[in-house]
Amino acid sequence: MLSSEAGWPQRPVITAWSAVSPFGVGHEPFEQGLSAGRTTARSPDTDIWGVVAEPLAHLVPDFEVREVLGKAGTRGLDRASGLAITAVRELVRHAPDITDDSGLTTAIVLGTTAGSAQGYADLTRASFEGRRPQDVPPVFIPNMAMNRATSASAIFHGLRGPNSTLAAGRVSGLMALEHGRRLLAQHRADRVVVGATEEYSQARSWLEHHRRHPGDADAALGEGCALLLLERPDGIGAERTVLAEVMAVTSCIDVDGDPVAALRSCLSAALDAAAVAAGDVWAAMPSSCSGTPEPGETLLLKEMFGTEAVARPAIGSLIGDTSAAASVFQIVALLSTAQYATADRGHDGDRLALVSASDPDGAVACALLRLPSSGR
Repeated sequence: MLSSEAGWPQRPVITAWSAVSPFGVGHEPFEQGLSAGRTTARSPDTDIWGVVAEPLAHLVPDFEVREVLGKAGTRGLDRASGLAITAVRELVRHAPDITDDSGLTTAIVLGTTAGSAQGYADLTRASFEGRRPQDVPPVFIPNMAMNRATSASAIFHGLRGPNSTLAAGRVSGLMALEHGRRLLAQHRADRVVVGATEEYSQARSWLEHHRRHPGDADAALGEGCALLLLERPDGIGAERTVLAEVMAVTSCIDVDGDPVAALRSCLSAALDAAAVAAGDVWAAMPSSCSGTPEPGETLLLKEMFGTEAVARPAIGSLIGDTSAAASVFQIVALLSTAQYATADRGHDGDRLALVSASDPDGAVACALLRLPSSGR
């Protein structure tokens, strides 16, 4: 297991969030789209995206990097980085004090699948088409770095604390959450911007098309970036309140060819670490997405926590398969809706929520959160 509660002096808390999603940029479009249950699938414009593998995708509307962020410092910037920089901008609007000390005590940790698939494709194509293999446009080279989105976001917004990128497929967001709370526990930072980013592109469309199993073929790809602001409870910034307490984060690798058993072990470890029972969990959110058959992950959550708990906001069915960012979008959806939810299942106080993620390559992870009854 990656994490253990032993020796943790304080459990970190989430005090702010931001989202750049197929609903739009910022809080309001996300909350409105989620509450309305509005699907965002549409046909990609072939004049923009070229020939793609699937007829539908969930795209951030009207998102052109240089139009959204301006021309200064954005020449050649890949889409995944543009989404992340925009999400950090939105987070800073809700928590402007994170840059008060020139960003020296603010860390940033982002999850990704593999950086920008389109960035790799563009440079590789240029290498083949150039007179010599090294004759490639220099502007393409930074997009080959897997930490491009994280480093570009930090530079753009002046966040000078620890800077980390984690690439673990669908569990990347939860792994970033775990890394962020370790930075706080070890006093490497006073606050951590935690999240994940995923772009839609022609390259990703075809890579996912050939990687997926036949039963997954109808799951439309989504894109976006979701971020959480993680702080120690004794160091919360002015005018912010606790949206959720991070009770436990656990992860493991399926080495026996039984991902459901690995996830069961992971879930049990999270409950044990937080000293709570399965019956105390108000919401259990899987990483399944629209178009896929009900996976073992969802069936396991229903078995352990009940059908009602799993029937919480199904964000994946609305914004598509956002891969690395899926688990963070789940948390953001949870924070967005929990303030309006009425007490049920015998819970008249704080609510416990569990977010899980399972990657086809064998990694599984989960996070257990406590949501205050008073809401935002």
